[in-house]
Amino acid sequence: MLRVLLFFFLLCYSLFASNLHIKSENTTNKFVMHYFNDDTSALSIEDIVKQEFIQTSKNNFNFGYKKGSIWFKIIVENRSDTEAFILTLNEHFYEKANLYYENNENTEKLSNSLFTPVSKREVKSNKLAFEIKLPQNQPQTLYLELKGKYAYFGKVEILEKEYFYLKESHGLNLAFMFALGIIFMLIFFTFFLYSKTKEKIYLYYVGYSFFMLLYFINITGLLVYLNLQMYIYKFQLTASFMMGFLVLFSKEYLQTKKYLPKVDTLLTLLTLLFFVIGVLIFYSYQPWNMILNNGVGLVCILLIIISVVVYFKGHLQSKYYTLAMMLYLVSVVLFTFMIKGYFEYSLMTRYGFVIGIIIEMLLFSYLLANRYHLSKQSVQNYLEAEVKQQTKELNLLVEERELLLKEVFHRVKNNFHMLIAMLYLEKEKTQIDFIGLINRVKSMSMIHEYLYSNKNLSYIDTDSYIENLIQNLQNSYPKVNITFESQNFALNFDHALSLGIIINEVLTNSIKHNPNNENIILHIQLYKKNSPHCLYLSLQDNGKEFKNQNSKGLGLKLINQFCKKLPNCQSSFSYDNGVKFELYFDIRGNLEKS
Repeated sequence: MLRVLLFFFLLCYSLFASNLHIKSENTTNKFVMHYFNDDTSALSIEDIVKQEFIQTSKNNFNFGYKKGSIWFKIIVENRSDTEAFILTLNEHFYEKANLYYENNENTEKLSNSLFTPVSKREVKSNKLAFEIKLPQNQPQTLYLELKGKYAYFGKVEILEKEYFYLKESHGLNLAFMFALGIIFMLIFFTFFLYSKTKEKIYLYYVGYSFFMLLYFINITGLLVYLNLQMYIYKFQLTASFMMGFLVLFSKEYLQTKKYLPKVDTLLTLLTLLFFVIGVLIFYSYQPWNMILNNGVGLVCILLIIISVVVYFKGHLQSKYYTLAMMLYLVSVVLFTFMIKGYFEYSLMTRYGFVIGIIIEMLLFSYLLANRYHLSKQSVQNYLEAEVKQQTKELNLLVEERELLLKEVFHRVKNNFHMLIAMLYLEKEKTQIDFIGLINRVKSMSMIHEYLYSNKNLSYIDTDSYIENLIQNLQNSYPKVNITFESQNFALNFDHALSLGIIINEVLTNSIKHNPNNENIILHIQLYKKNSPHCLYLSLQDNGKEFKNQNSKGLGLKLINQFCKKLPNCQSSFSYDNGVKFELYFDIRGNLEKS
């Protein structure tokens, strides 16, 4: 047991020894450093060398906010096969970063800072780094001086030169650029939704995403590549404006005006406060930035509580918002506690907020897309309901119109029947033959009777109508044999009426001009001919023709007048073994029935 404890002690000592032994050509990333806090920032390197460095820290350090400067003392011995190394802090925000080390028995000072343009840096990186030469197998003492307005944290690494540049080309900056691309696409997507809906919630989210983009560029050090690092402190206002737009977005999405009116007023005041703090940060970085950092977590907790409350009040979609904000809060807490020195500096505590930001923004974008979908669905449901209501009202109007028309047809039919009855009475009284006139009236009466007894008030079935005409003629002239061949059509009222009167007149004329022929045969044909839009009517008898007999009679005049009512109508009589009447007219606008 004692041996195990001794082995464990030696292992820990080797990992975190005071003297750093570089054995690998690639990286040394676990060691102990001594540090000293110069709260006056007035000590020179000569003074520092005389100081006793009592306090120790791991190379991934975080001290929170400190006054003055921090000095690190690192004793290193190069036992590798190379002498070219780069010492890096893995951070970008220190206003002063000076490295002192012995080089050829001289103390050399290397200076770097946040405000040094990348083009003038010896190591072309947004991270503060130094190119150093460490002779083999010779202990070296390095002194690193740091000073800045922000909290003190970072990770000191001594890397072989080529390995450092390889790591840079495949490191965090590449991941940051990828994350920026995602944020930019989300901004574009949300602005597209805003252009479609014109709802202010989408505009609030565009504002939130835009300031998040700027804030992200600032805190990841990418601002250095744009040579805008002198504005790093003023750019911190983006965090305040970002939070202001987040509160506005949350107000709209959680519908606090509907569910929690008093809380809605509080959130409005918080929004104004964040915008004011943003302006104050522009003019004075501290203490307003520290106030902002302390307030962000509290506001996130408040928004989560509100989202839970409105969920139980009936806003079921708020559960997704709660999930997004909880993930974001965890990342913010990790980062905040790391800054204050409560959590160890690591990849997760330092950059976990980046993951939190991306996940939160993706979830928020999903919420907005879902809201857009639900909004479209709601509009569609509303329109469908309106269409159904309008259709119902229209159907009622149509039914009323049909009832009214049927009543009209019924009354006209009755009037025709009354007229026919009067003609019969007059015929008996005067012994004058009114059969032709009665048949004419009947041909018109049948139209109204057909429309009254059928559901379709727009079209007349030709077969049914013409067969009734034929039946009526045969009732009047029982010795006549009438045959009928047809392709069934549905004609509108005017065309059917004209066709019926024409057929009645032609057949009546044929019968009238052959009074003594008991074997008269009348043949009717109705079908399409010559083109899909041309209807052909043929009426032929086997009697004698009436060409020169009373050619100016009423029957022929009616035939000519009603032919003119048919579109593109052409008609003719021919006389060969009887009389043949042919008629063509355009049936477009009518229906062909199967």
